[in-house]
Amino acid sequence: MPGKTKTRLIPGIGKDAAAALQREMTEHTVQQARTCGANVEIRYSGGTEEQMRDWLGDDLMYTEQGEGDLGARMQRAFEETFSKGWKKVVIIGSDCPSNDWKNLQTAFQSLEDHELVIGPASDGGYYLIGIGRACSPSAQLHERTAGTAFPTQLFQNIDWGGEHVFEQTLNAASGLSVHQLPERSDVDLIEDIPPKISVIIPTLNEEAHLFQTLEKVRGGFNVEIVVVDGGSTDGTRAIFPVAMECKNGRAAQQNLGAAKASGALLLFLHADTELPDGWDWMVRQTMADSSVAMGAFSFKVREAFPGRTFIEVTANHRSRVWKSPYGDQGLFMRAVDFHEIGGFPNQPIMEDYALVQVAKKRGFVVTRPEPAITSGRRWKQHGVLKVTLINKLMVAGYKLGVAPKQLAKLYRQG
Repeated sequence: MPGKTKTRLIPGIGKDAAAALQREMTEHTVQQARTCGANVEIRYSGGTEEQMRDWLGDDLMYTEQGEGDLGARMQRAFEETFSKGWKKVVIIGSDCPSNDWKNLQTAFQSLEDHELVIGPASDGGYYLIGIGRACSPSAQLHERTAGTAFPTQLFQNIDWGGEHVFEQTLNAASGLSVHQLPERSDVDLIEDIPPKISVIIPTLNEEAHLFQTLEKVRGGFNVEIVVVDGGSTDGTRAIFPVAMECKNGRAAQQNLGAAKASGALLLFLHADTELPDGWDWMVRQTMADSSVAMGAFSFKVREAFPGRTFIEVTANHRSRVWKSPYGDQGLFMRAVDFHEIGGFPNQPIMEDYALVQVAKKRGFVVTRPEPAITSGRRWKQHGVLKVTLINKLMVAGYKLGVAPKQLAKLYRQG
C-alpha cells in the first residue's frame, strides 16, 4: 500500500514507486520460495486473505501476522507452525531479492545437522532464520520445540531495526549449533536497490528456443526484457508479441534494443542461449568492480555430440586467456560504456568480436565460471571440424582487414 511500505525509500523515489518496488520484491520472493520446493505460508499484515490470494495465488497458505513487534510475530509463526507438526521452519523477509531458491534449499539442508540457520544482512540484521525440530541432533532443542517451551531468547530483547540484530541474535543463540549462510543485502535505502538489467535479445525465426530463453531471464529481479526481431516468419513474434522489429542485421537489432533500454546494465543474449540460475546477481557482482568493462558467462553446449567437449574447452580457453568471449556467452556491460564506445559496429558479421576488442581498452573483460548454455545446432548440422575452421577463418580474415560484407558472404556459403 503506497505510503505504508518501504517508507525510508519514499523521500527519494516517492510512495508509489516504493510500493511498486515492494510488490515486485514480494512476487520475486514468493517465486523463489515456490521453486525451492518447500511448503509456503504468507504471513501478512493489513488487507484480507482474499486480497492476498488474488495477488499471490491459491496454492499458498495465508495467516495474519497478529500483534506485537517483529520478534513476537516471528516467534508466534515458529510456534504455530511447529504445533502443526512441521519439522523444519524457515522465515524469510520479502525485501531481499538476492535470497534465491538455491540459498533457501541450502537453509533447509543445513537443518539436517544444525539447530539454527541464519542469513546475515549487510545492514546488521538478517534476511533468514530457520529452526529444525525433530531433525536436530540436539535433544535440548528438540525438547524446547517439541513441547510448549521454545528458544524465546532468539526473539526477545533484540533491538529490531537497529544495526546489531544479527550480532544480538547470535549471542542469544549461544549453546545452539548454528549454520551461517552467505551475507545478502536487503533493500531499505535507495543505494540498496539493485541496478536494473536490460536483457536485449535479437531474434530471427527462434520459435524453438525463445520461450525457454525468456523463462530463465524472467527468473531475475529488476530485469527489463527487450526483444528485437529481424523479420521472423515462424511463431517467434507470438512468444513475445511486443518485440520491436529491425531487419538490418543483428548488430542493428542489438543497437536498437540498447537505445530503447532503460537499465543501467545491458546484457546482450542470443535467443538460443539459456542463462544460469542466479544470473542477475552474477552480472551485478561482476560489474560492481569499476575496473571491469565487460563480462560474459562460460561457454557450454546444450546437446551431446562427438567433439562437444573440444568445442567447450577451446571456447573457454579463448574467453578466459585471450579475453575474447563471443556473443553466445551473453555479453554484459554498463549502459554508459556501451553508448560511449558507439555500440556494436554496423557490420553484418563479427560485431560481437569487434565490441569486445573495444571494451578491452576500457577495462578488464571477465568470464564468469558459471556457464550459459547455447544451442549446438550449427555444429550438429555442419560438423564440428567445419564450423570450427570457419569460425577461426572469420577471425583471421577480420584481423587481416577483409571487409565484413565479404566475410559474411563467405560465412553464408560455408
